[in-house]
Amino acid sequence: MVKLLMWFQMNYKVLYKISMIVLAIFVFACQKDEALPALNPDAGPSFIDIENEGYVVSLGAVAAPEGQEGTWRIYSGQNGRFEDVNHHQTSFYGEPGEKYVIGWELSRGKDYESALIDVSFKKMEPVIMAYPADTIFNNRSLYLEAAKPKFGAAGKWEIIDGDGGQIINEDSNKGQFVGSEKTEYTIRWSLIYGSKKESIDFTFVTDQLIADAGIDELDIITSGDSKFHTLNAFLPAGASAQWEIIDGELGEVHHLDNANSLFEGVADTSYSLKWTVELDGEISMDTVDIRFRGKWGVWTDSRDNQTYRFATINGLEWMAENYNYAFDAGVGSLYYGFSDRSVVKSGTPVETEEDRKFYGRLYSYEAAYYAAPEGWRLPTILEYEDMLVALGGPLFADSKIKMDGETGLDLNYSGYFQRYSSQDPSLRNVFDLQDSNGYWWTSSVDEEFGLVSCYGVVESGDLPGSVIVNQSYSMSVRYVREVAK
Repeated sequence: MVKLLMWFQMNYKVLYKISMIVLAIFVFACQKDEALPALNPDAGPSFIDIENEGYVVSLGAVAAPEGQEGTWRIYSGQNGRFEDVNHHQTSFYGEPGEKYVIGWELSRGKDYESALIDVSFKKMEPVIMAYPADTIFNNRSLYLEAAKPKFGAAGKWEIIDGDGGQIINEDSNKGQFVGSEKTEYTIRWSLIYGSKKESIDFTFVTDQLIADAGIDELDIITSGDSKFHTLNAFLPAGASAQWEIIDGELGEVHHLDNANSLFEGVADTSYSLKWTVELDGEISMDTVDIRFRGKWGVWTDSRDNQTYRFATINGLEWMAENYNYAFDAGVGSLYYGFSDRSVVKSGTPVETEEDRKFYGRLYSYEAAYYAAPEGWRLPTILEYEDMLVALGGPLFADSKIKMDGETGLDLNYSGYFQRYSSQDPSLRNVFDLQDSNGYWWTSSVDEEFGLVSCYGVVESGDLPGSVIVNQSYSMSVRYVREVAK
């Protein structure tokens, strides 16, 4: 014990120094621990239903304090990636339709803490711009069009079902399908991005190939001396085609292989154009008739497809040809010279198609009234007389309204038919005055006596004017209509 005390007395200074050093180290260590910041990560805001080029977001975490390390991690979701996993504001890339849970971790040694955010990207939605009908009538090919892929996605057309078909430009949103006739096909359009693929299908049946040159245009109104019209044929998908003028002079198709080429012609000339389509070695043809209005317009009666020229005079459109529709044929309307037990006092029976088109039919007043096509009517006698006044009076109007006159009305001498005469009982079924006189019904009727005003022209001698007759006659008809605005 004495020895221990003596040793302690001899070395207490050393022991004191050692204890002071240990105490200093302990105090310093405690002070250091108390100064270190806590692990408190902040990952920033979430990003929901993002849709942009590359499917990317810029993250907004709070930077790691000094002495701590920050790291981004993916906790759920497929095929995501960080541009820099240790940068608090790095870019994160994902895939459409995927939902991610990602975390910003702060660590110090073996200790760490995480803050989580959600990142989701909108699912791709393929869109077909125009669905075909269940059957593609008159065609076995189809123009395909989908909404253009966005945000870095790729698109692709595929034939899912059906034999003998092909797709041209399958990687473009505007493709072309060509198949076999009368076959059912299912076509798919897909959007592809990374590992994601979204698709939409539709089904249709093809038909046989029938060329379509467009509808006839027989009354094209254009200003100026040059006459132009845009053709409206159909070019099937995957096909080639060409125009050819098969009737009509001084016409030109400016682009022979263009379905919507500009066509140039002259007024009052009828043109017939042929549109020839070739698809996979198969050929189909169609024609279209074109006519520019000059002196005359042209109207087609939908009841029998006969066409009639008409001229615009004094605010009305007057038919420039005698009407020829077979209304109550043989009774209400008939051709000159054709009636049972009839007498042809002058001229000859109208037999050929050409003559029947020129002279037209002779109508009873009742037939003339009820045979009027939709939109047309009989003129009044006042409208006829006003026309003569507008043309300078009967003297000056005479040559203008007859055949080859400047108005284009082209009144001819079609004669008349009289079924009976109240003054001469022996007069029955008489045709007369063909090629010398022409008479046309109006709607002006004396209701008390049943008399009707007609207008007429004479080949030579008398000036144009009007006559009043009973309803035993059959005469020519020229309908009128108001000028379309």
